[in-house]
Amino acid sequence: MEHADWIAGIVSALLAAVGTVTAILALRTGASADRPGPTSNGLTQVGRVPSAASWLQDRRLRFDAGTMSRPGRTAVGAQILTGMGGVGKTQLAARFARQLVERRQLDLLVWVTASSRDAIVARYAEAATVLGLAGASVAASDAATRLLAWLAHTERRWLVVLDNLDSPADASGWWPPMSVASRTLVTSRVRDVTWDSDTRSVIPVGLFTPDEAAAYLHSAVTDPTHRDGAVELAADLGYLPIALAQATAYIRERRISCAEYRHELADQRNRLNTLLPDLTVLPDEHGTRLDATWSMSLDAVDRMEPAGLAAPILHMAGLLDPNAVPAGLFTTSAALTHLSRAAGFTQLATPNQVRQALHHLHRYHLITLDIDADLLQMHALVQRAIRDLPDPDSAGRTGRAAANALLQTWPHTERETATTALLRANATALRQHLGSLLHTPRIHPVLFRAGVSLGGTGHVAAAVDHFRDLHQIAERHLGPNHPDTLAARHELARWRGRAGDPVGAAKAYAELLTDRLQLLGGDHPQTLATRNSLAAWRGAAGDATGAAAAFAALLTDQAKILGLEHRQTLTTRNNLAYQRGQAGDAAGAAHAFAELLIDQARILGPDDPETLVTRSNLARFHRMTGNISGALDQFTALLPDMRRILGPDHPDTMVIRHRIADIRGSTGDPTGAATTYVELLADRMRLLGPDHPHTLANRHNLARCRGIAGDPVGAAAALAELLGHQSRVLGPDHPDTLTTRRELACWNARTGGTTEALRNLDTLLHDMLRVLGPDHPETLATRHELLDIRGTGGDPADAATALAELLTDQMRILGPNHTQTLTTRHRLTYWRTQAATLP
Repeated sequence: MEHADWIAGIVSALLAAVGTVTAILALRTGASADRPGPTSNGLTQVGRVPSAASWLQDRRLRFDAGTMSRPGRTAVGAQILTGMGGVGKTQLAARFARQLVERRQLDLLVWVTASSRDAIVARYAEAATVLGLAGASVAASDAATRLLAWLAHTERRWLVVLDNLDSPADASGWWPPMSVASRTLVTSRVRDVTWDSDTRSVIPVGLFTPDEAAAYLHSAVTDPTHRDGAVELAADLGYLPIALAQATAYIRERRISCAEYRHELADQRNRLNTLLPDLTVLPDEHGTRLDATWSMSLDAVDRMEPAGLAAPILHMAGLLDPNAVPAGLFTTSAALTHLSRAAGFTQLATPNQVRQALHHLHRYHLITLDIDADLLQMHALVQRAIRDLPDPDSAGRTGRAAANALLQTWPHTERETATTALLRANATALRQHLGSLLHTPRIHPVLFRAGVSLGGTGHVAAAVDHFRDLHQIAERHLGPNHPDTLAARHELARWRGRAGDPVGAAKAYAELLTDRLQLLGGDHPQTLATRNSLAAWRGAAGDATGAAAAFAALLTDQAKILGLEHRQTLTTRNNLAYQRGQAGDAAGAAHAFAELLIDQARILGPDDPETLVTRSNLARFHRMTGNISGALDQFTALLPDMRRILGPDHPDTMVIRHRIADIRGSTGDPTGAATTYVELLADRMRLLGPDHPHTLANRHNLARCRGIAGDPVGAAAALAELLGHQSRVLGPDHPDTLTTRRELACWNARTGGTTEALRNLDTLLHDMLRVLGPDHPETLATRHELLDIRGTGGDPADAATALAELLTDQMRILGPNHTQTLTTRHRLTYWRTQAATLP
């Protein structure tokens, strides 16, 4: 029982110490002499225990004692403290040893710097000599063997520490025995599958918590006036104990503040070794500076088979996002080609060799590999140190290879997932670390891909900022007429329109077209593409008639240059038909789509995505001609083909589901439509995220269905909530935000708030005139709702007069057969009748 209680006490002491970042401790050293021999308290000590570090942070984490010992085991085996370099494993072991000495719970302490098998044997032999087990003439290996035999049978309480056992094979055959009264403690940078067994327990040693790091800085930065920015500095240093210790030593030495140190650290031009104390004044008996902490691990890994591959992998990873890098990136063809050349291989490295090297890097804590998620992490300071190492292959080639590999990893279809977000984060990291190396001699395509990913997943405002920045970079580095500069202008205009500024997009494309005509000529494919985009955004800005005319002229030129059966020519026929329908000729549009569908099915095939788009547009304009049932049948028949060809989760497939729900809601089944919208909203939230414009549009239509189904109060509440979300995500002037304001005012009017609705619609109309212009269909629709509610508010004659003026404008802009024009005619007749019945 006494032995069991004593063992439990030791286990508890070790458990309480686990997680203590022991690079910074302030316990007194105790009696640890440089030469071996018994101490005054009866302890025999062999080997020097490192002195305690300064500024103790007591991190007594709550560990379950069951994790430290095996059930039913009567003897104590070894505990292995494992973690990356600089987390304080040695100090943790030293603290534990001193605690046992101070409590008089040890008779023998053997501290071994286990840098090699010979070092282990030599220390054991020294202990055997001190204990009188072997004389000076006995060979070291024989003396060491006698020590292990004596440890197995003695009743004296002992502790053997194997410090820095970074090559587990060095201890093979030399492990201290299991003992009821004693224990073995190991520190290692290595994760090893052989560590954890029925006789050994692995104890991971990690970083400071943010609070602990801040507390340490508060103590270690002794001048209170220099503590400004301490919390932020702790985060910059990744809460790594050795980094905090050496940074604060530098701060004290240079008499600067934490904020000033942060500024110097953030400047990537400063090498890490210039921000650390001199080798002669390293704190806490550190043997190396931070920048060299991991070099021994890297050297060891790079010697392992496949030799030479680990270092170039680490150089590449050092340029990427420290939080998460797709492990598959390193097995792309671009990465394999680069890594093979950098490693000096005569043949292309295999994916299996790369995975083996990644495993070695993980084993030595240079990276953390999550096999299940296929991701790796790398501490930011390890990255910084690796980037500072001489790279024989140059950062530029390594970075461009990483960018090529990242591009090959990118999925073809954009969805707002953790994968696309981390890919963008890695592209951002590359851009930050490489700077102009990623901009010359051309803008690397991965930077365009990252911007398109932002917009394609719904972050349209961020996409505008991205391409505005990219355009400025291209103009500065490559000049205004470089193809990449023009391409950046093209994307900037595109996402400006998607972000709610179709007028600005059309203007930008008009300016771009002038330059491309001058630089490339009228027949160049990029010139034709710009004309296509300009016409499309003219239509989106409300000039459907002008857009149709522009598409007609473009179609003539494309037919001459590209031929009638070229894909781009067919796409322009689709766009022309669409704008004609938007301009009021729904029947003509439907006829044009029907003819186009025949040609596309023959030329591209019935399953081509462009053919599917035409089928969707044909159904849409059949609905606009009044053929509601025919449109519903066409959308319903299209949906299974979309699911089969594009997949059930493709955004275009969900658009068709949206169209079907919309028709059902407008033809007397708002409850059924609402049910469909609820299901669709769940899918869009899952695939696109809550901020995507399609998700927000889904919420708009769902709220509208609630109102039509008889719940105007619920519809108004849902629209008010949506309006706040759209204003934040899309901006107050985005057309979708403006449309929601109109819908909200209309439903508020139906719940009795006519006066407030009129005031809100009047304000909205001024905003639409400013943002969209007087001829935009949404502006016309808002005029209609404002006038109609005026009639409801008791002034049918005024409503009729104003609706007559609106009808004239709609006839001119939209044409006599447009849905809005027909609706205004109907309401004009109604209000004229109501006005005639007044006394």
